[in-house]
Formats: sequence, structure tokens, C-alpha cells
Amino acid sequence: MTLQTVVQDSAFELEHVLAVIERADAIASSMSLDPLLNRMLDLLIEIAGGEAGTLYLVEADEIVFQVVHGDPASQHLIGVRLPIDVGLVGATIAATQPLWIEDINNDPRWDRRLGEANSLQLRSLLSLPLLLEEQVVGVIQIFNPQRSEPRLLKLLGNRMAAEVEKARLLKKSQQRESRLSALVEIVGHIGSTLDRTTLLNLIIDYARILLDAEASSLFLTEPESGDLILQHSTGYMHERVQAVRLAKGRGIAGYVAATGETICVGDVKRDQRHDGSVDEMTGFATRSILAVPLQTRCITFGRERAQSEEHLIGCIEVLNKRAGRFDADDTLLLQTLARQAATVLEIADLYADVNELFLDVIQALTAAIDAKDPYTEGHSMRVSEFAVAIAEELELDPSFIHHLRIGAILHDVGKIGISDGVLKKPGRLTDAEFGEMKSHPEIGERILGHIRMLQTELPVIIQHHERLDGSGYPYGLARGQISLGGRIVAVADAFDAMTSDRPYRRGLPIEEAFRRLRAGADTEFDAVCVEALWQAINRGRVRSQRLRDDSGEHRIINDVAPFRTPLTPSA
Repeated sequence: MTLQTVVQDSAFELEHVLAVIERADAIASSMSLDPLLNRMLDLLIEIAGGEAGTLYLVEADEIVFQVVHGDPASQHLIGVRLPIDVGLVGATIAATQPLWIEDINNDPRWDRRLGEANSLQLRSLLSLPLLLEEQVVGVIQIFNPQRSEPRLLKLLGNRMAAEVEKARLLKKSQQRESRLSALVEIVGHIGSTLDRTTLLNLIIDYARILLDAEASSLFLTEPESGDLILQHSTGYMHERVQAVRLAKGRGIAGYVAATGETICVGDVKRDQRHDGSVDEMTGFATRSILAVPLQTRCITFGRERAQSEEHLIGCIEVLNKRAGRFDADDTLLLQTLARQAATVLEIADLYADVNELFLDVIQALTAAIDAKDPYTEGHSMRVSEFAVAIAEELELDPSFIHHLRIGAILHDVGKIGISDGVLKKPGRLTDAEFGEMKSHPEIGERILGHIRMLQTELPVIIQHHERLDGSGYPYGLARGQISLGGRIVAVADAFDAMTSDRPYRRGLPIEEAFRRLRAGADTEFDAVCVEALWQAINRGRVRSQRLRDDSGEHRIINDVAPFRTPLTPSA
């Protein structure tokens, strides 16, 4: 070989290397991880003259299949995770040097059961580590390479390792930002309701979705026993999981709820705290768990208690991360969600207590009315029941029904201001006495009108004796001037008055009561509300009241009369 030939060959080789480096630089300009990995593997397969190739990334103590080229049958391997010491990939990571395998089929480290390029006639393999500051961040394997350019391939591998790491960190940062944005939105959703059941469902569903887990569960501590009671779970395939009770301190959930520690277990088989009874019950196979405590401060009226009075109320678990293992980001997200969830649950419990107190006060007012007028004892509660049945039959909004229930209970509160002589008179009232009785809606308005929490209920209290034709009292309102709640309670009130026994008469049978209600439909009563009550009684929506039929026996009728008008409340 002449000197000129050597120089020409060197120039050609230099030109080739520069062209390859130029292509590598173009690939490196991609900031998106998946395109970067795909194009990089293609370039190295081309340079080595290989038939196929695979690319793995190292994550903690695992290797992850990222790209498979040249063998469509191996595409199912993408995303598969394996221990870091498996096979020739593990050997490459341990050696931190390229491995050249001339006869792959006779190498004991090669395991065809993984399915890598099994559809090809495999002969040789080049396994190349991607090194960044002497640390292996990935491995490229090239099958049946025709050219051996180890220096160039190693140079390119190390050149691309930094780009791979930058793209991976960028992707992780974008994922973190996306998940934090999702967490902010989730916290907003959780804070939008104080219904305890809805809250529990939202918290546990969002925990599973946010952390990409197969299943999740939320336990709350029973104050008396200290046991953990499963409140809600998702992802399991068995309904009986909802009945789980864990003795105090039992299982990973019990440990977390008792100590306040956050526990992340990568392999539950290696953790003696894991309680496998739920898996046995449900058939679910738990592999990994991230469990965080539900911890909150006690909230009292007027002030917040001291830091020392924080207390544990339970635990949230997420099970089996779908891709990879639970990491520090997952832990932070779940801890943040748990803190918000615990606070909102505490507020929801406080709201429930206040609401219960509110209802108790309302029932005390109703009892005071009954004490003044023993002939109508239980009337307000029955009217409330009938009114709610009408509203449910009309499929009205639950919030409307809640206020209707309270307004109906309080509809006669103004009778507290009626003299006993009028209220307890056993016979018919004189005109003057009836005039006094007719003032009870206005008295009720004066009693309750300044209570902010009852403003929505006031129309029911004021309007339940108004008539559609304008002949009612106290204000002579007509049709569209009367609220829907007022029209519903007017029907419920009249129906109970007709069917209840009084000292001077027996209650009417329900058929007769409905004949009278229908006779007054569209003049005194809203026809739709009348028919809705009829239908509700026949559907069994009214359970506590025994009603009398035409035979004089108390029963609930079963033959359903057809609606005379569409079930749309009149204007």
C-alpha cells in the first residue's frame, strides 16, 4: 500500500467520522426522549451494519426496554422492566465496557426466553454501554453486526449518553409539572364538596390516577377501638374488600396510621408488616405499596388548636405502580394529597356535626309546635316526608330537596305565636279566630327571617297557604308568583290535613283526599305536584305514614293512576 493510498484512506475515514458526528449532532438537537432514542439506535445499527437492535435505560436498580428495531415480533418488550443484573445487558453494565459476543447462542449469559430478536437467525452481538461520568445510563445491543467499529461506536455512545440524560431529565420535569398541575386541580375538586361519601370517592380515585397505580384504598381510624376501617377502595375486582377491618397496628396501613410514618415498599414479600389477608380475600396480587398517613389538626370554633394537637385519622395506600416503582416524587404527591384530604375530611365532619345540630334545633322547634297543638302532633314531619317524596318523584336537584325538607318541617313554626284558645279549639273557628290563624305564615317569617341559614326556606314558610288562583293568604300570590317549594308544600300540607284524624272527624281515605286535591288542581293546587304525590305513594316513596283507603283500612294503594298532566311543574 502506497503512502498516497494510506492518506486517501485516512481522509475517507475522517470524512466518514465527521459525517457520522454531524448526524449525531443533528439527532442530539432533539429534546424529546423517544425520538432521540429511536434515531440514535438507527444510527448505531447502520454504522455497525447490524440487522436489529435494542436500547435499554437504567432506572435505579432496574433496566427498562425502551426501543426495539428490526424485529417486529419483539415490540411487546417495550416498557418491560428487569433486574439490573440480568443477562448480557447486566454483564455490560457491570463491565462498563463494550462486549463483543461472536457466538451468542453458546453464551450462557444469553437468555432467549426474554424474546429479544428471536425471530432472527442470531449469530453475534455487540453490547455497548452508554456512559456518563463513568456511570452507565443505558445499553445498546446490536445483533449480527457486519462491521466492527468499536472506537467510533463507543465515541458515539458516550456522546449520546449526555443527550439521553438531558432528554430524560426534561421529560421527568415535564411529567412532574404536569402532575403538580393535576394535583392543584384535584385539590380544587376535593375542596368543592363537603359530602363525606363524595369526598372519600374523589380522594381515593384521584390518588390511584395521579400515581398511576393499579389500586388504592383509604382507611380511617375508629376512635373507640383504634382499628382501621376501610372506607373506600378502587382497582380491586372484588366487592368484599369494602368490608375490611384491620386491628390497631396491623399491616402496613395499620403501622402508618399508628406511627404517622410514610412507608414505601418495593416488594411486599420482603416486608413482614404486609398483611396478605386482603389479597387472599380479593384475589388481588399486591407487589408494592406506598402508604401515607392522614394527619390533621383538630378544628374548633373560633380558633385553631396548638401544633401538639395534630392527630392521625387514617391512611391512604396506593398499590402496584403500573410503570416502574414508587419514587420520591410519588411520595411527595401522595403526602400533599393526603394532607389536603385530611383537612377537608375534618371540615366535612365538622360541617356534618353543625348540620346535625341545626337539624336538632329545627326538630326542637317542631316539637314546641306539637306541644302547643297536640291534635296535629307529627304533622310537620309528615308534611316534610310528603314534600320530599313529591320532589324526588319530580327528580328535582338534591340541594333543592335538602332545603325543601327543612322548610317543610318549619312551615307551621308561626303557630307558636297563635293563642292556645284558637290553636287548641276542638270545633270550627269563627271568622275572627280564622283570621288570627291565617297570620301564622307571617309570624313564621318574622321568627325566622333574620336567620341567614334559612333564607332559602322562607318562601315555603310564607307561601304554603297561597293558591294558584290568587285567593290564598297571606299575600294573595298567584301561579308564577308562588315558588315551586311553596306549591309542593301546599299539596303535602293539605293532604296530611285531610288524611289525619282530628277530635271532630276521622281522616279521609287517601282516594277521597286525592279526589279533593284533584278537584282543586289548577285553582288551589299545582296539578303536577298532586299527581307526583299520588305516584310517590304508589311507588312506596312514603314509608312512615299509614294511610286509610275507601274501605276504612290503613294501607298504601298499589294501583297507579295515569298522570293527567306531564310531570313538569307549572309556572
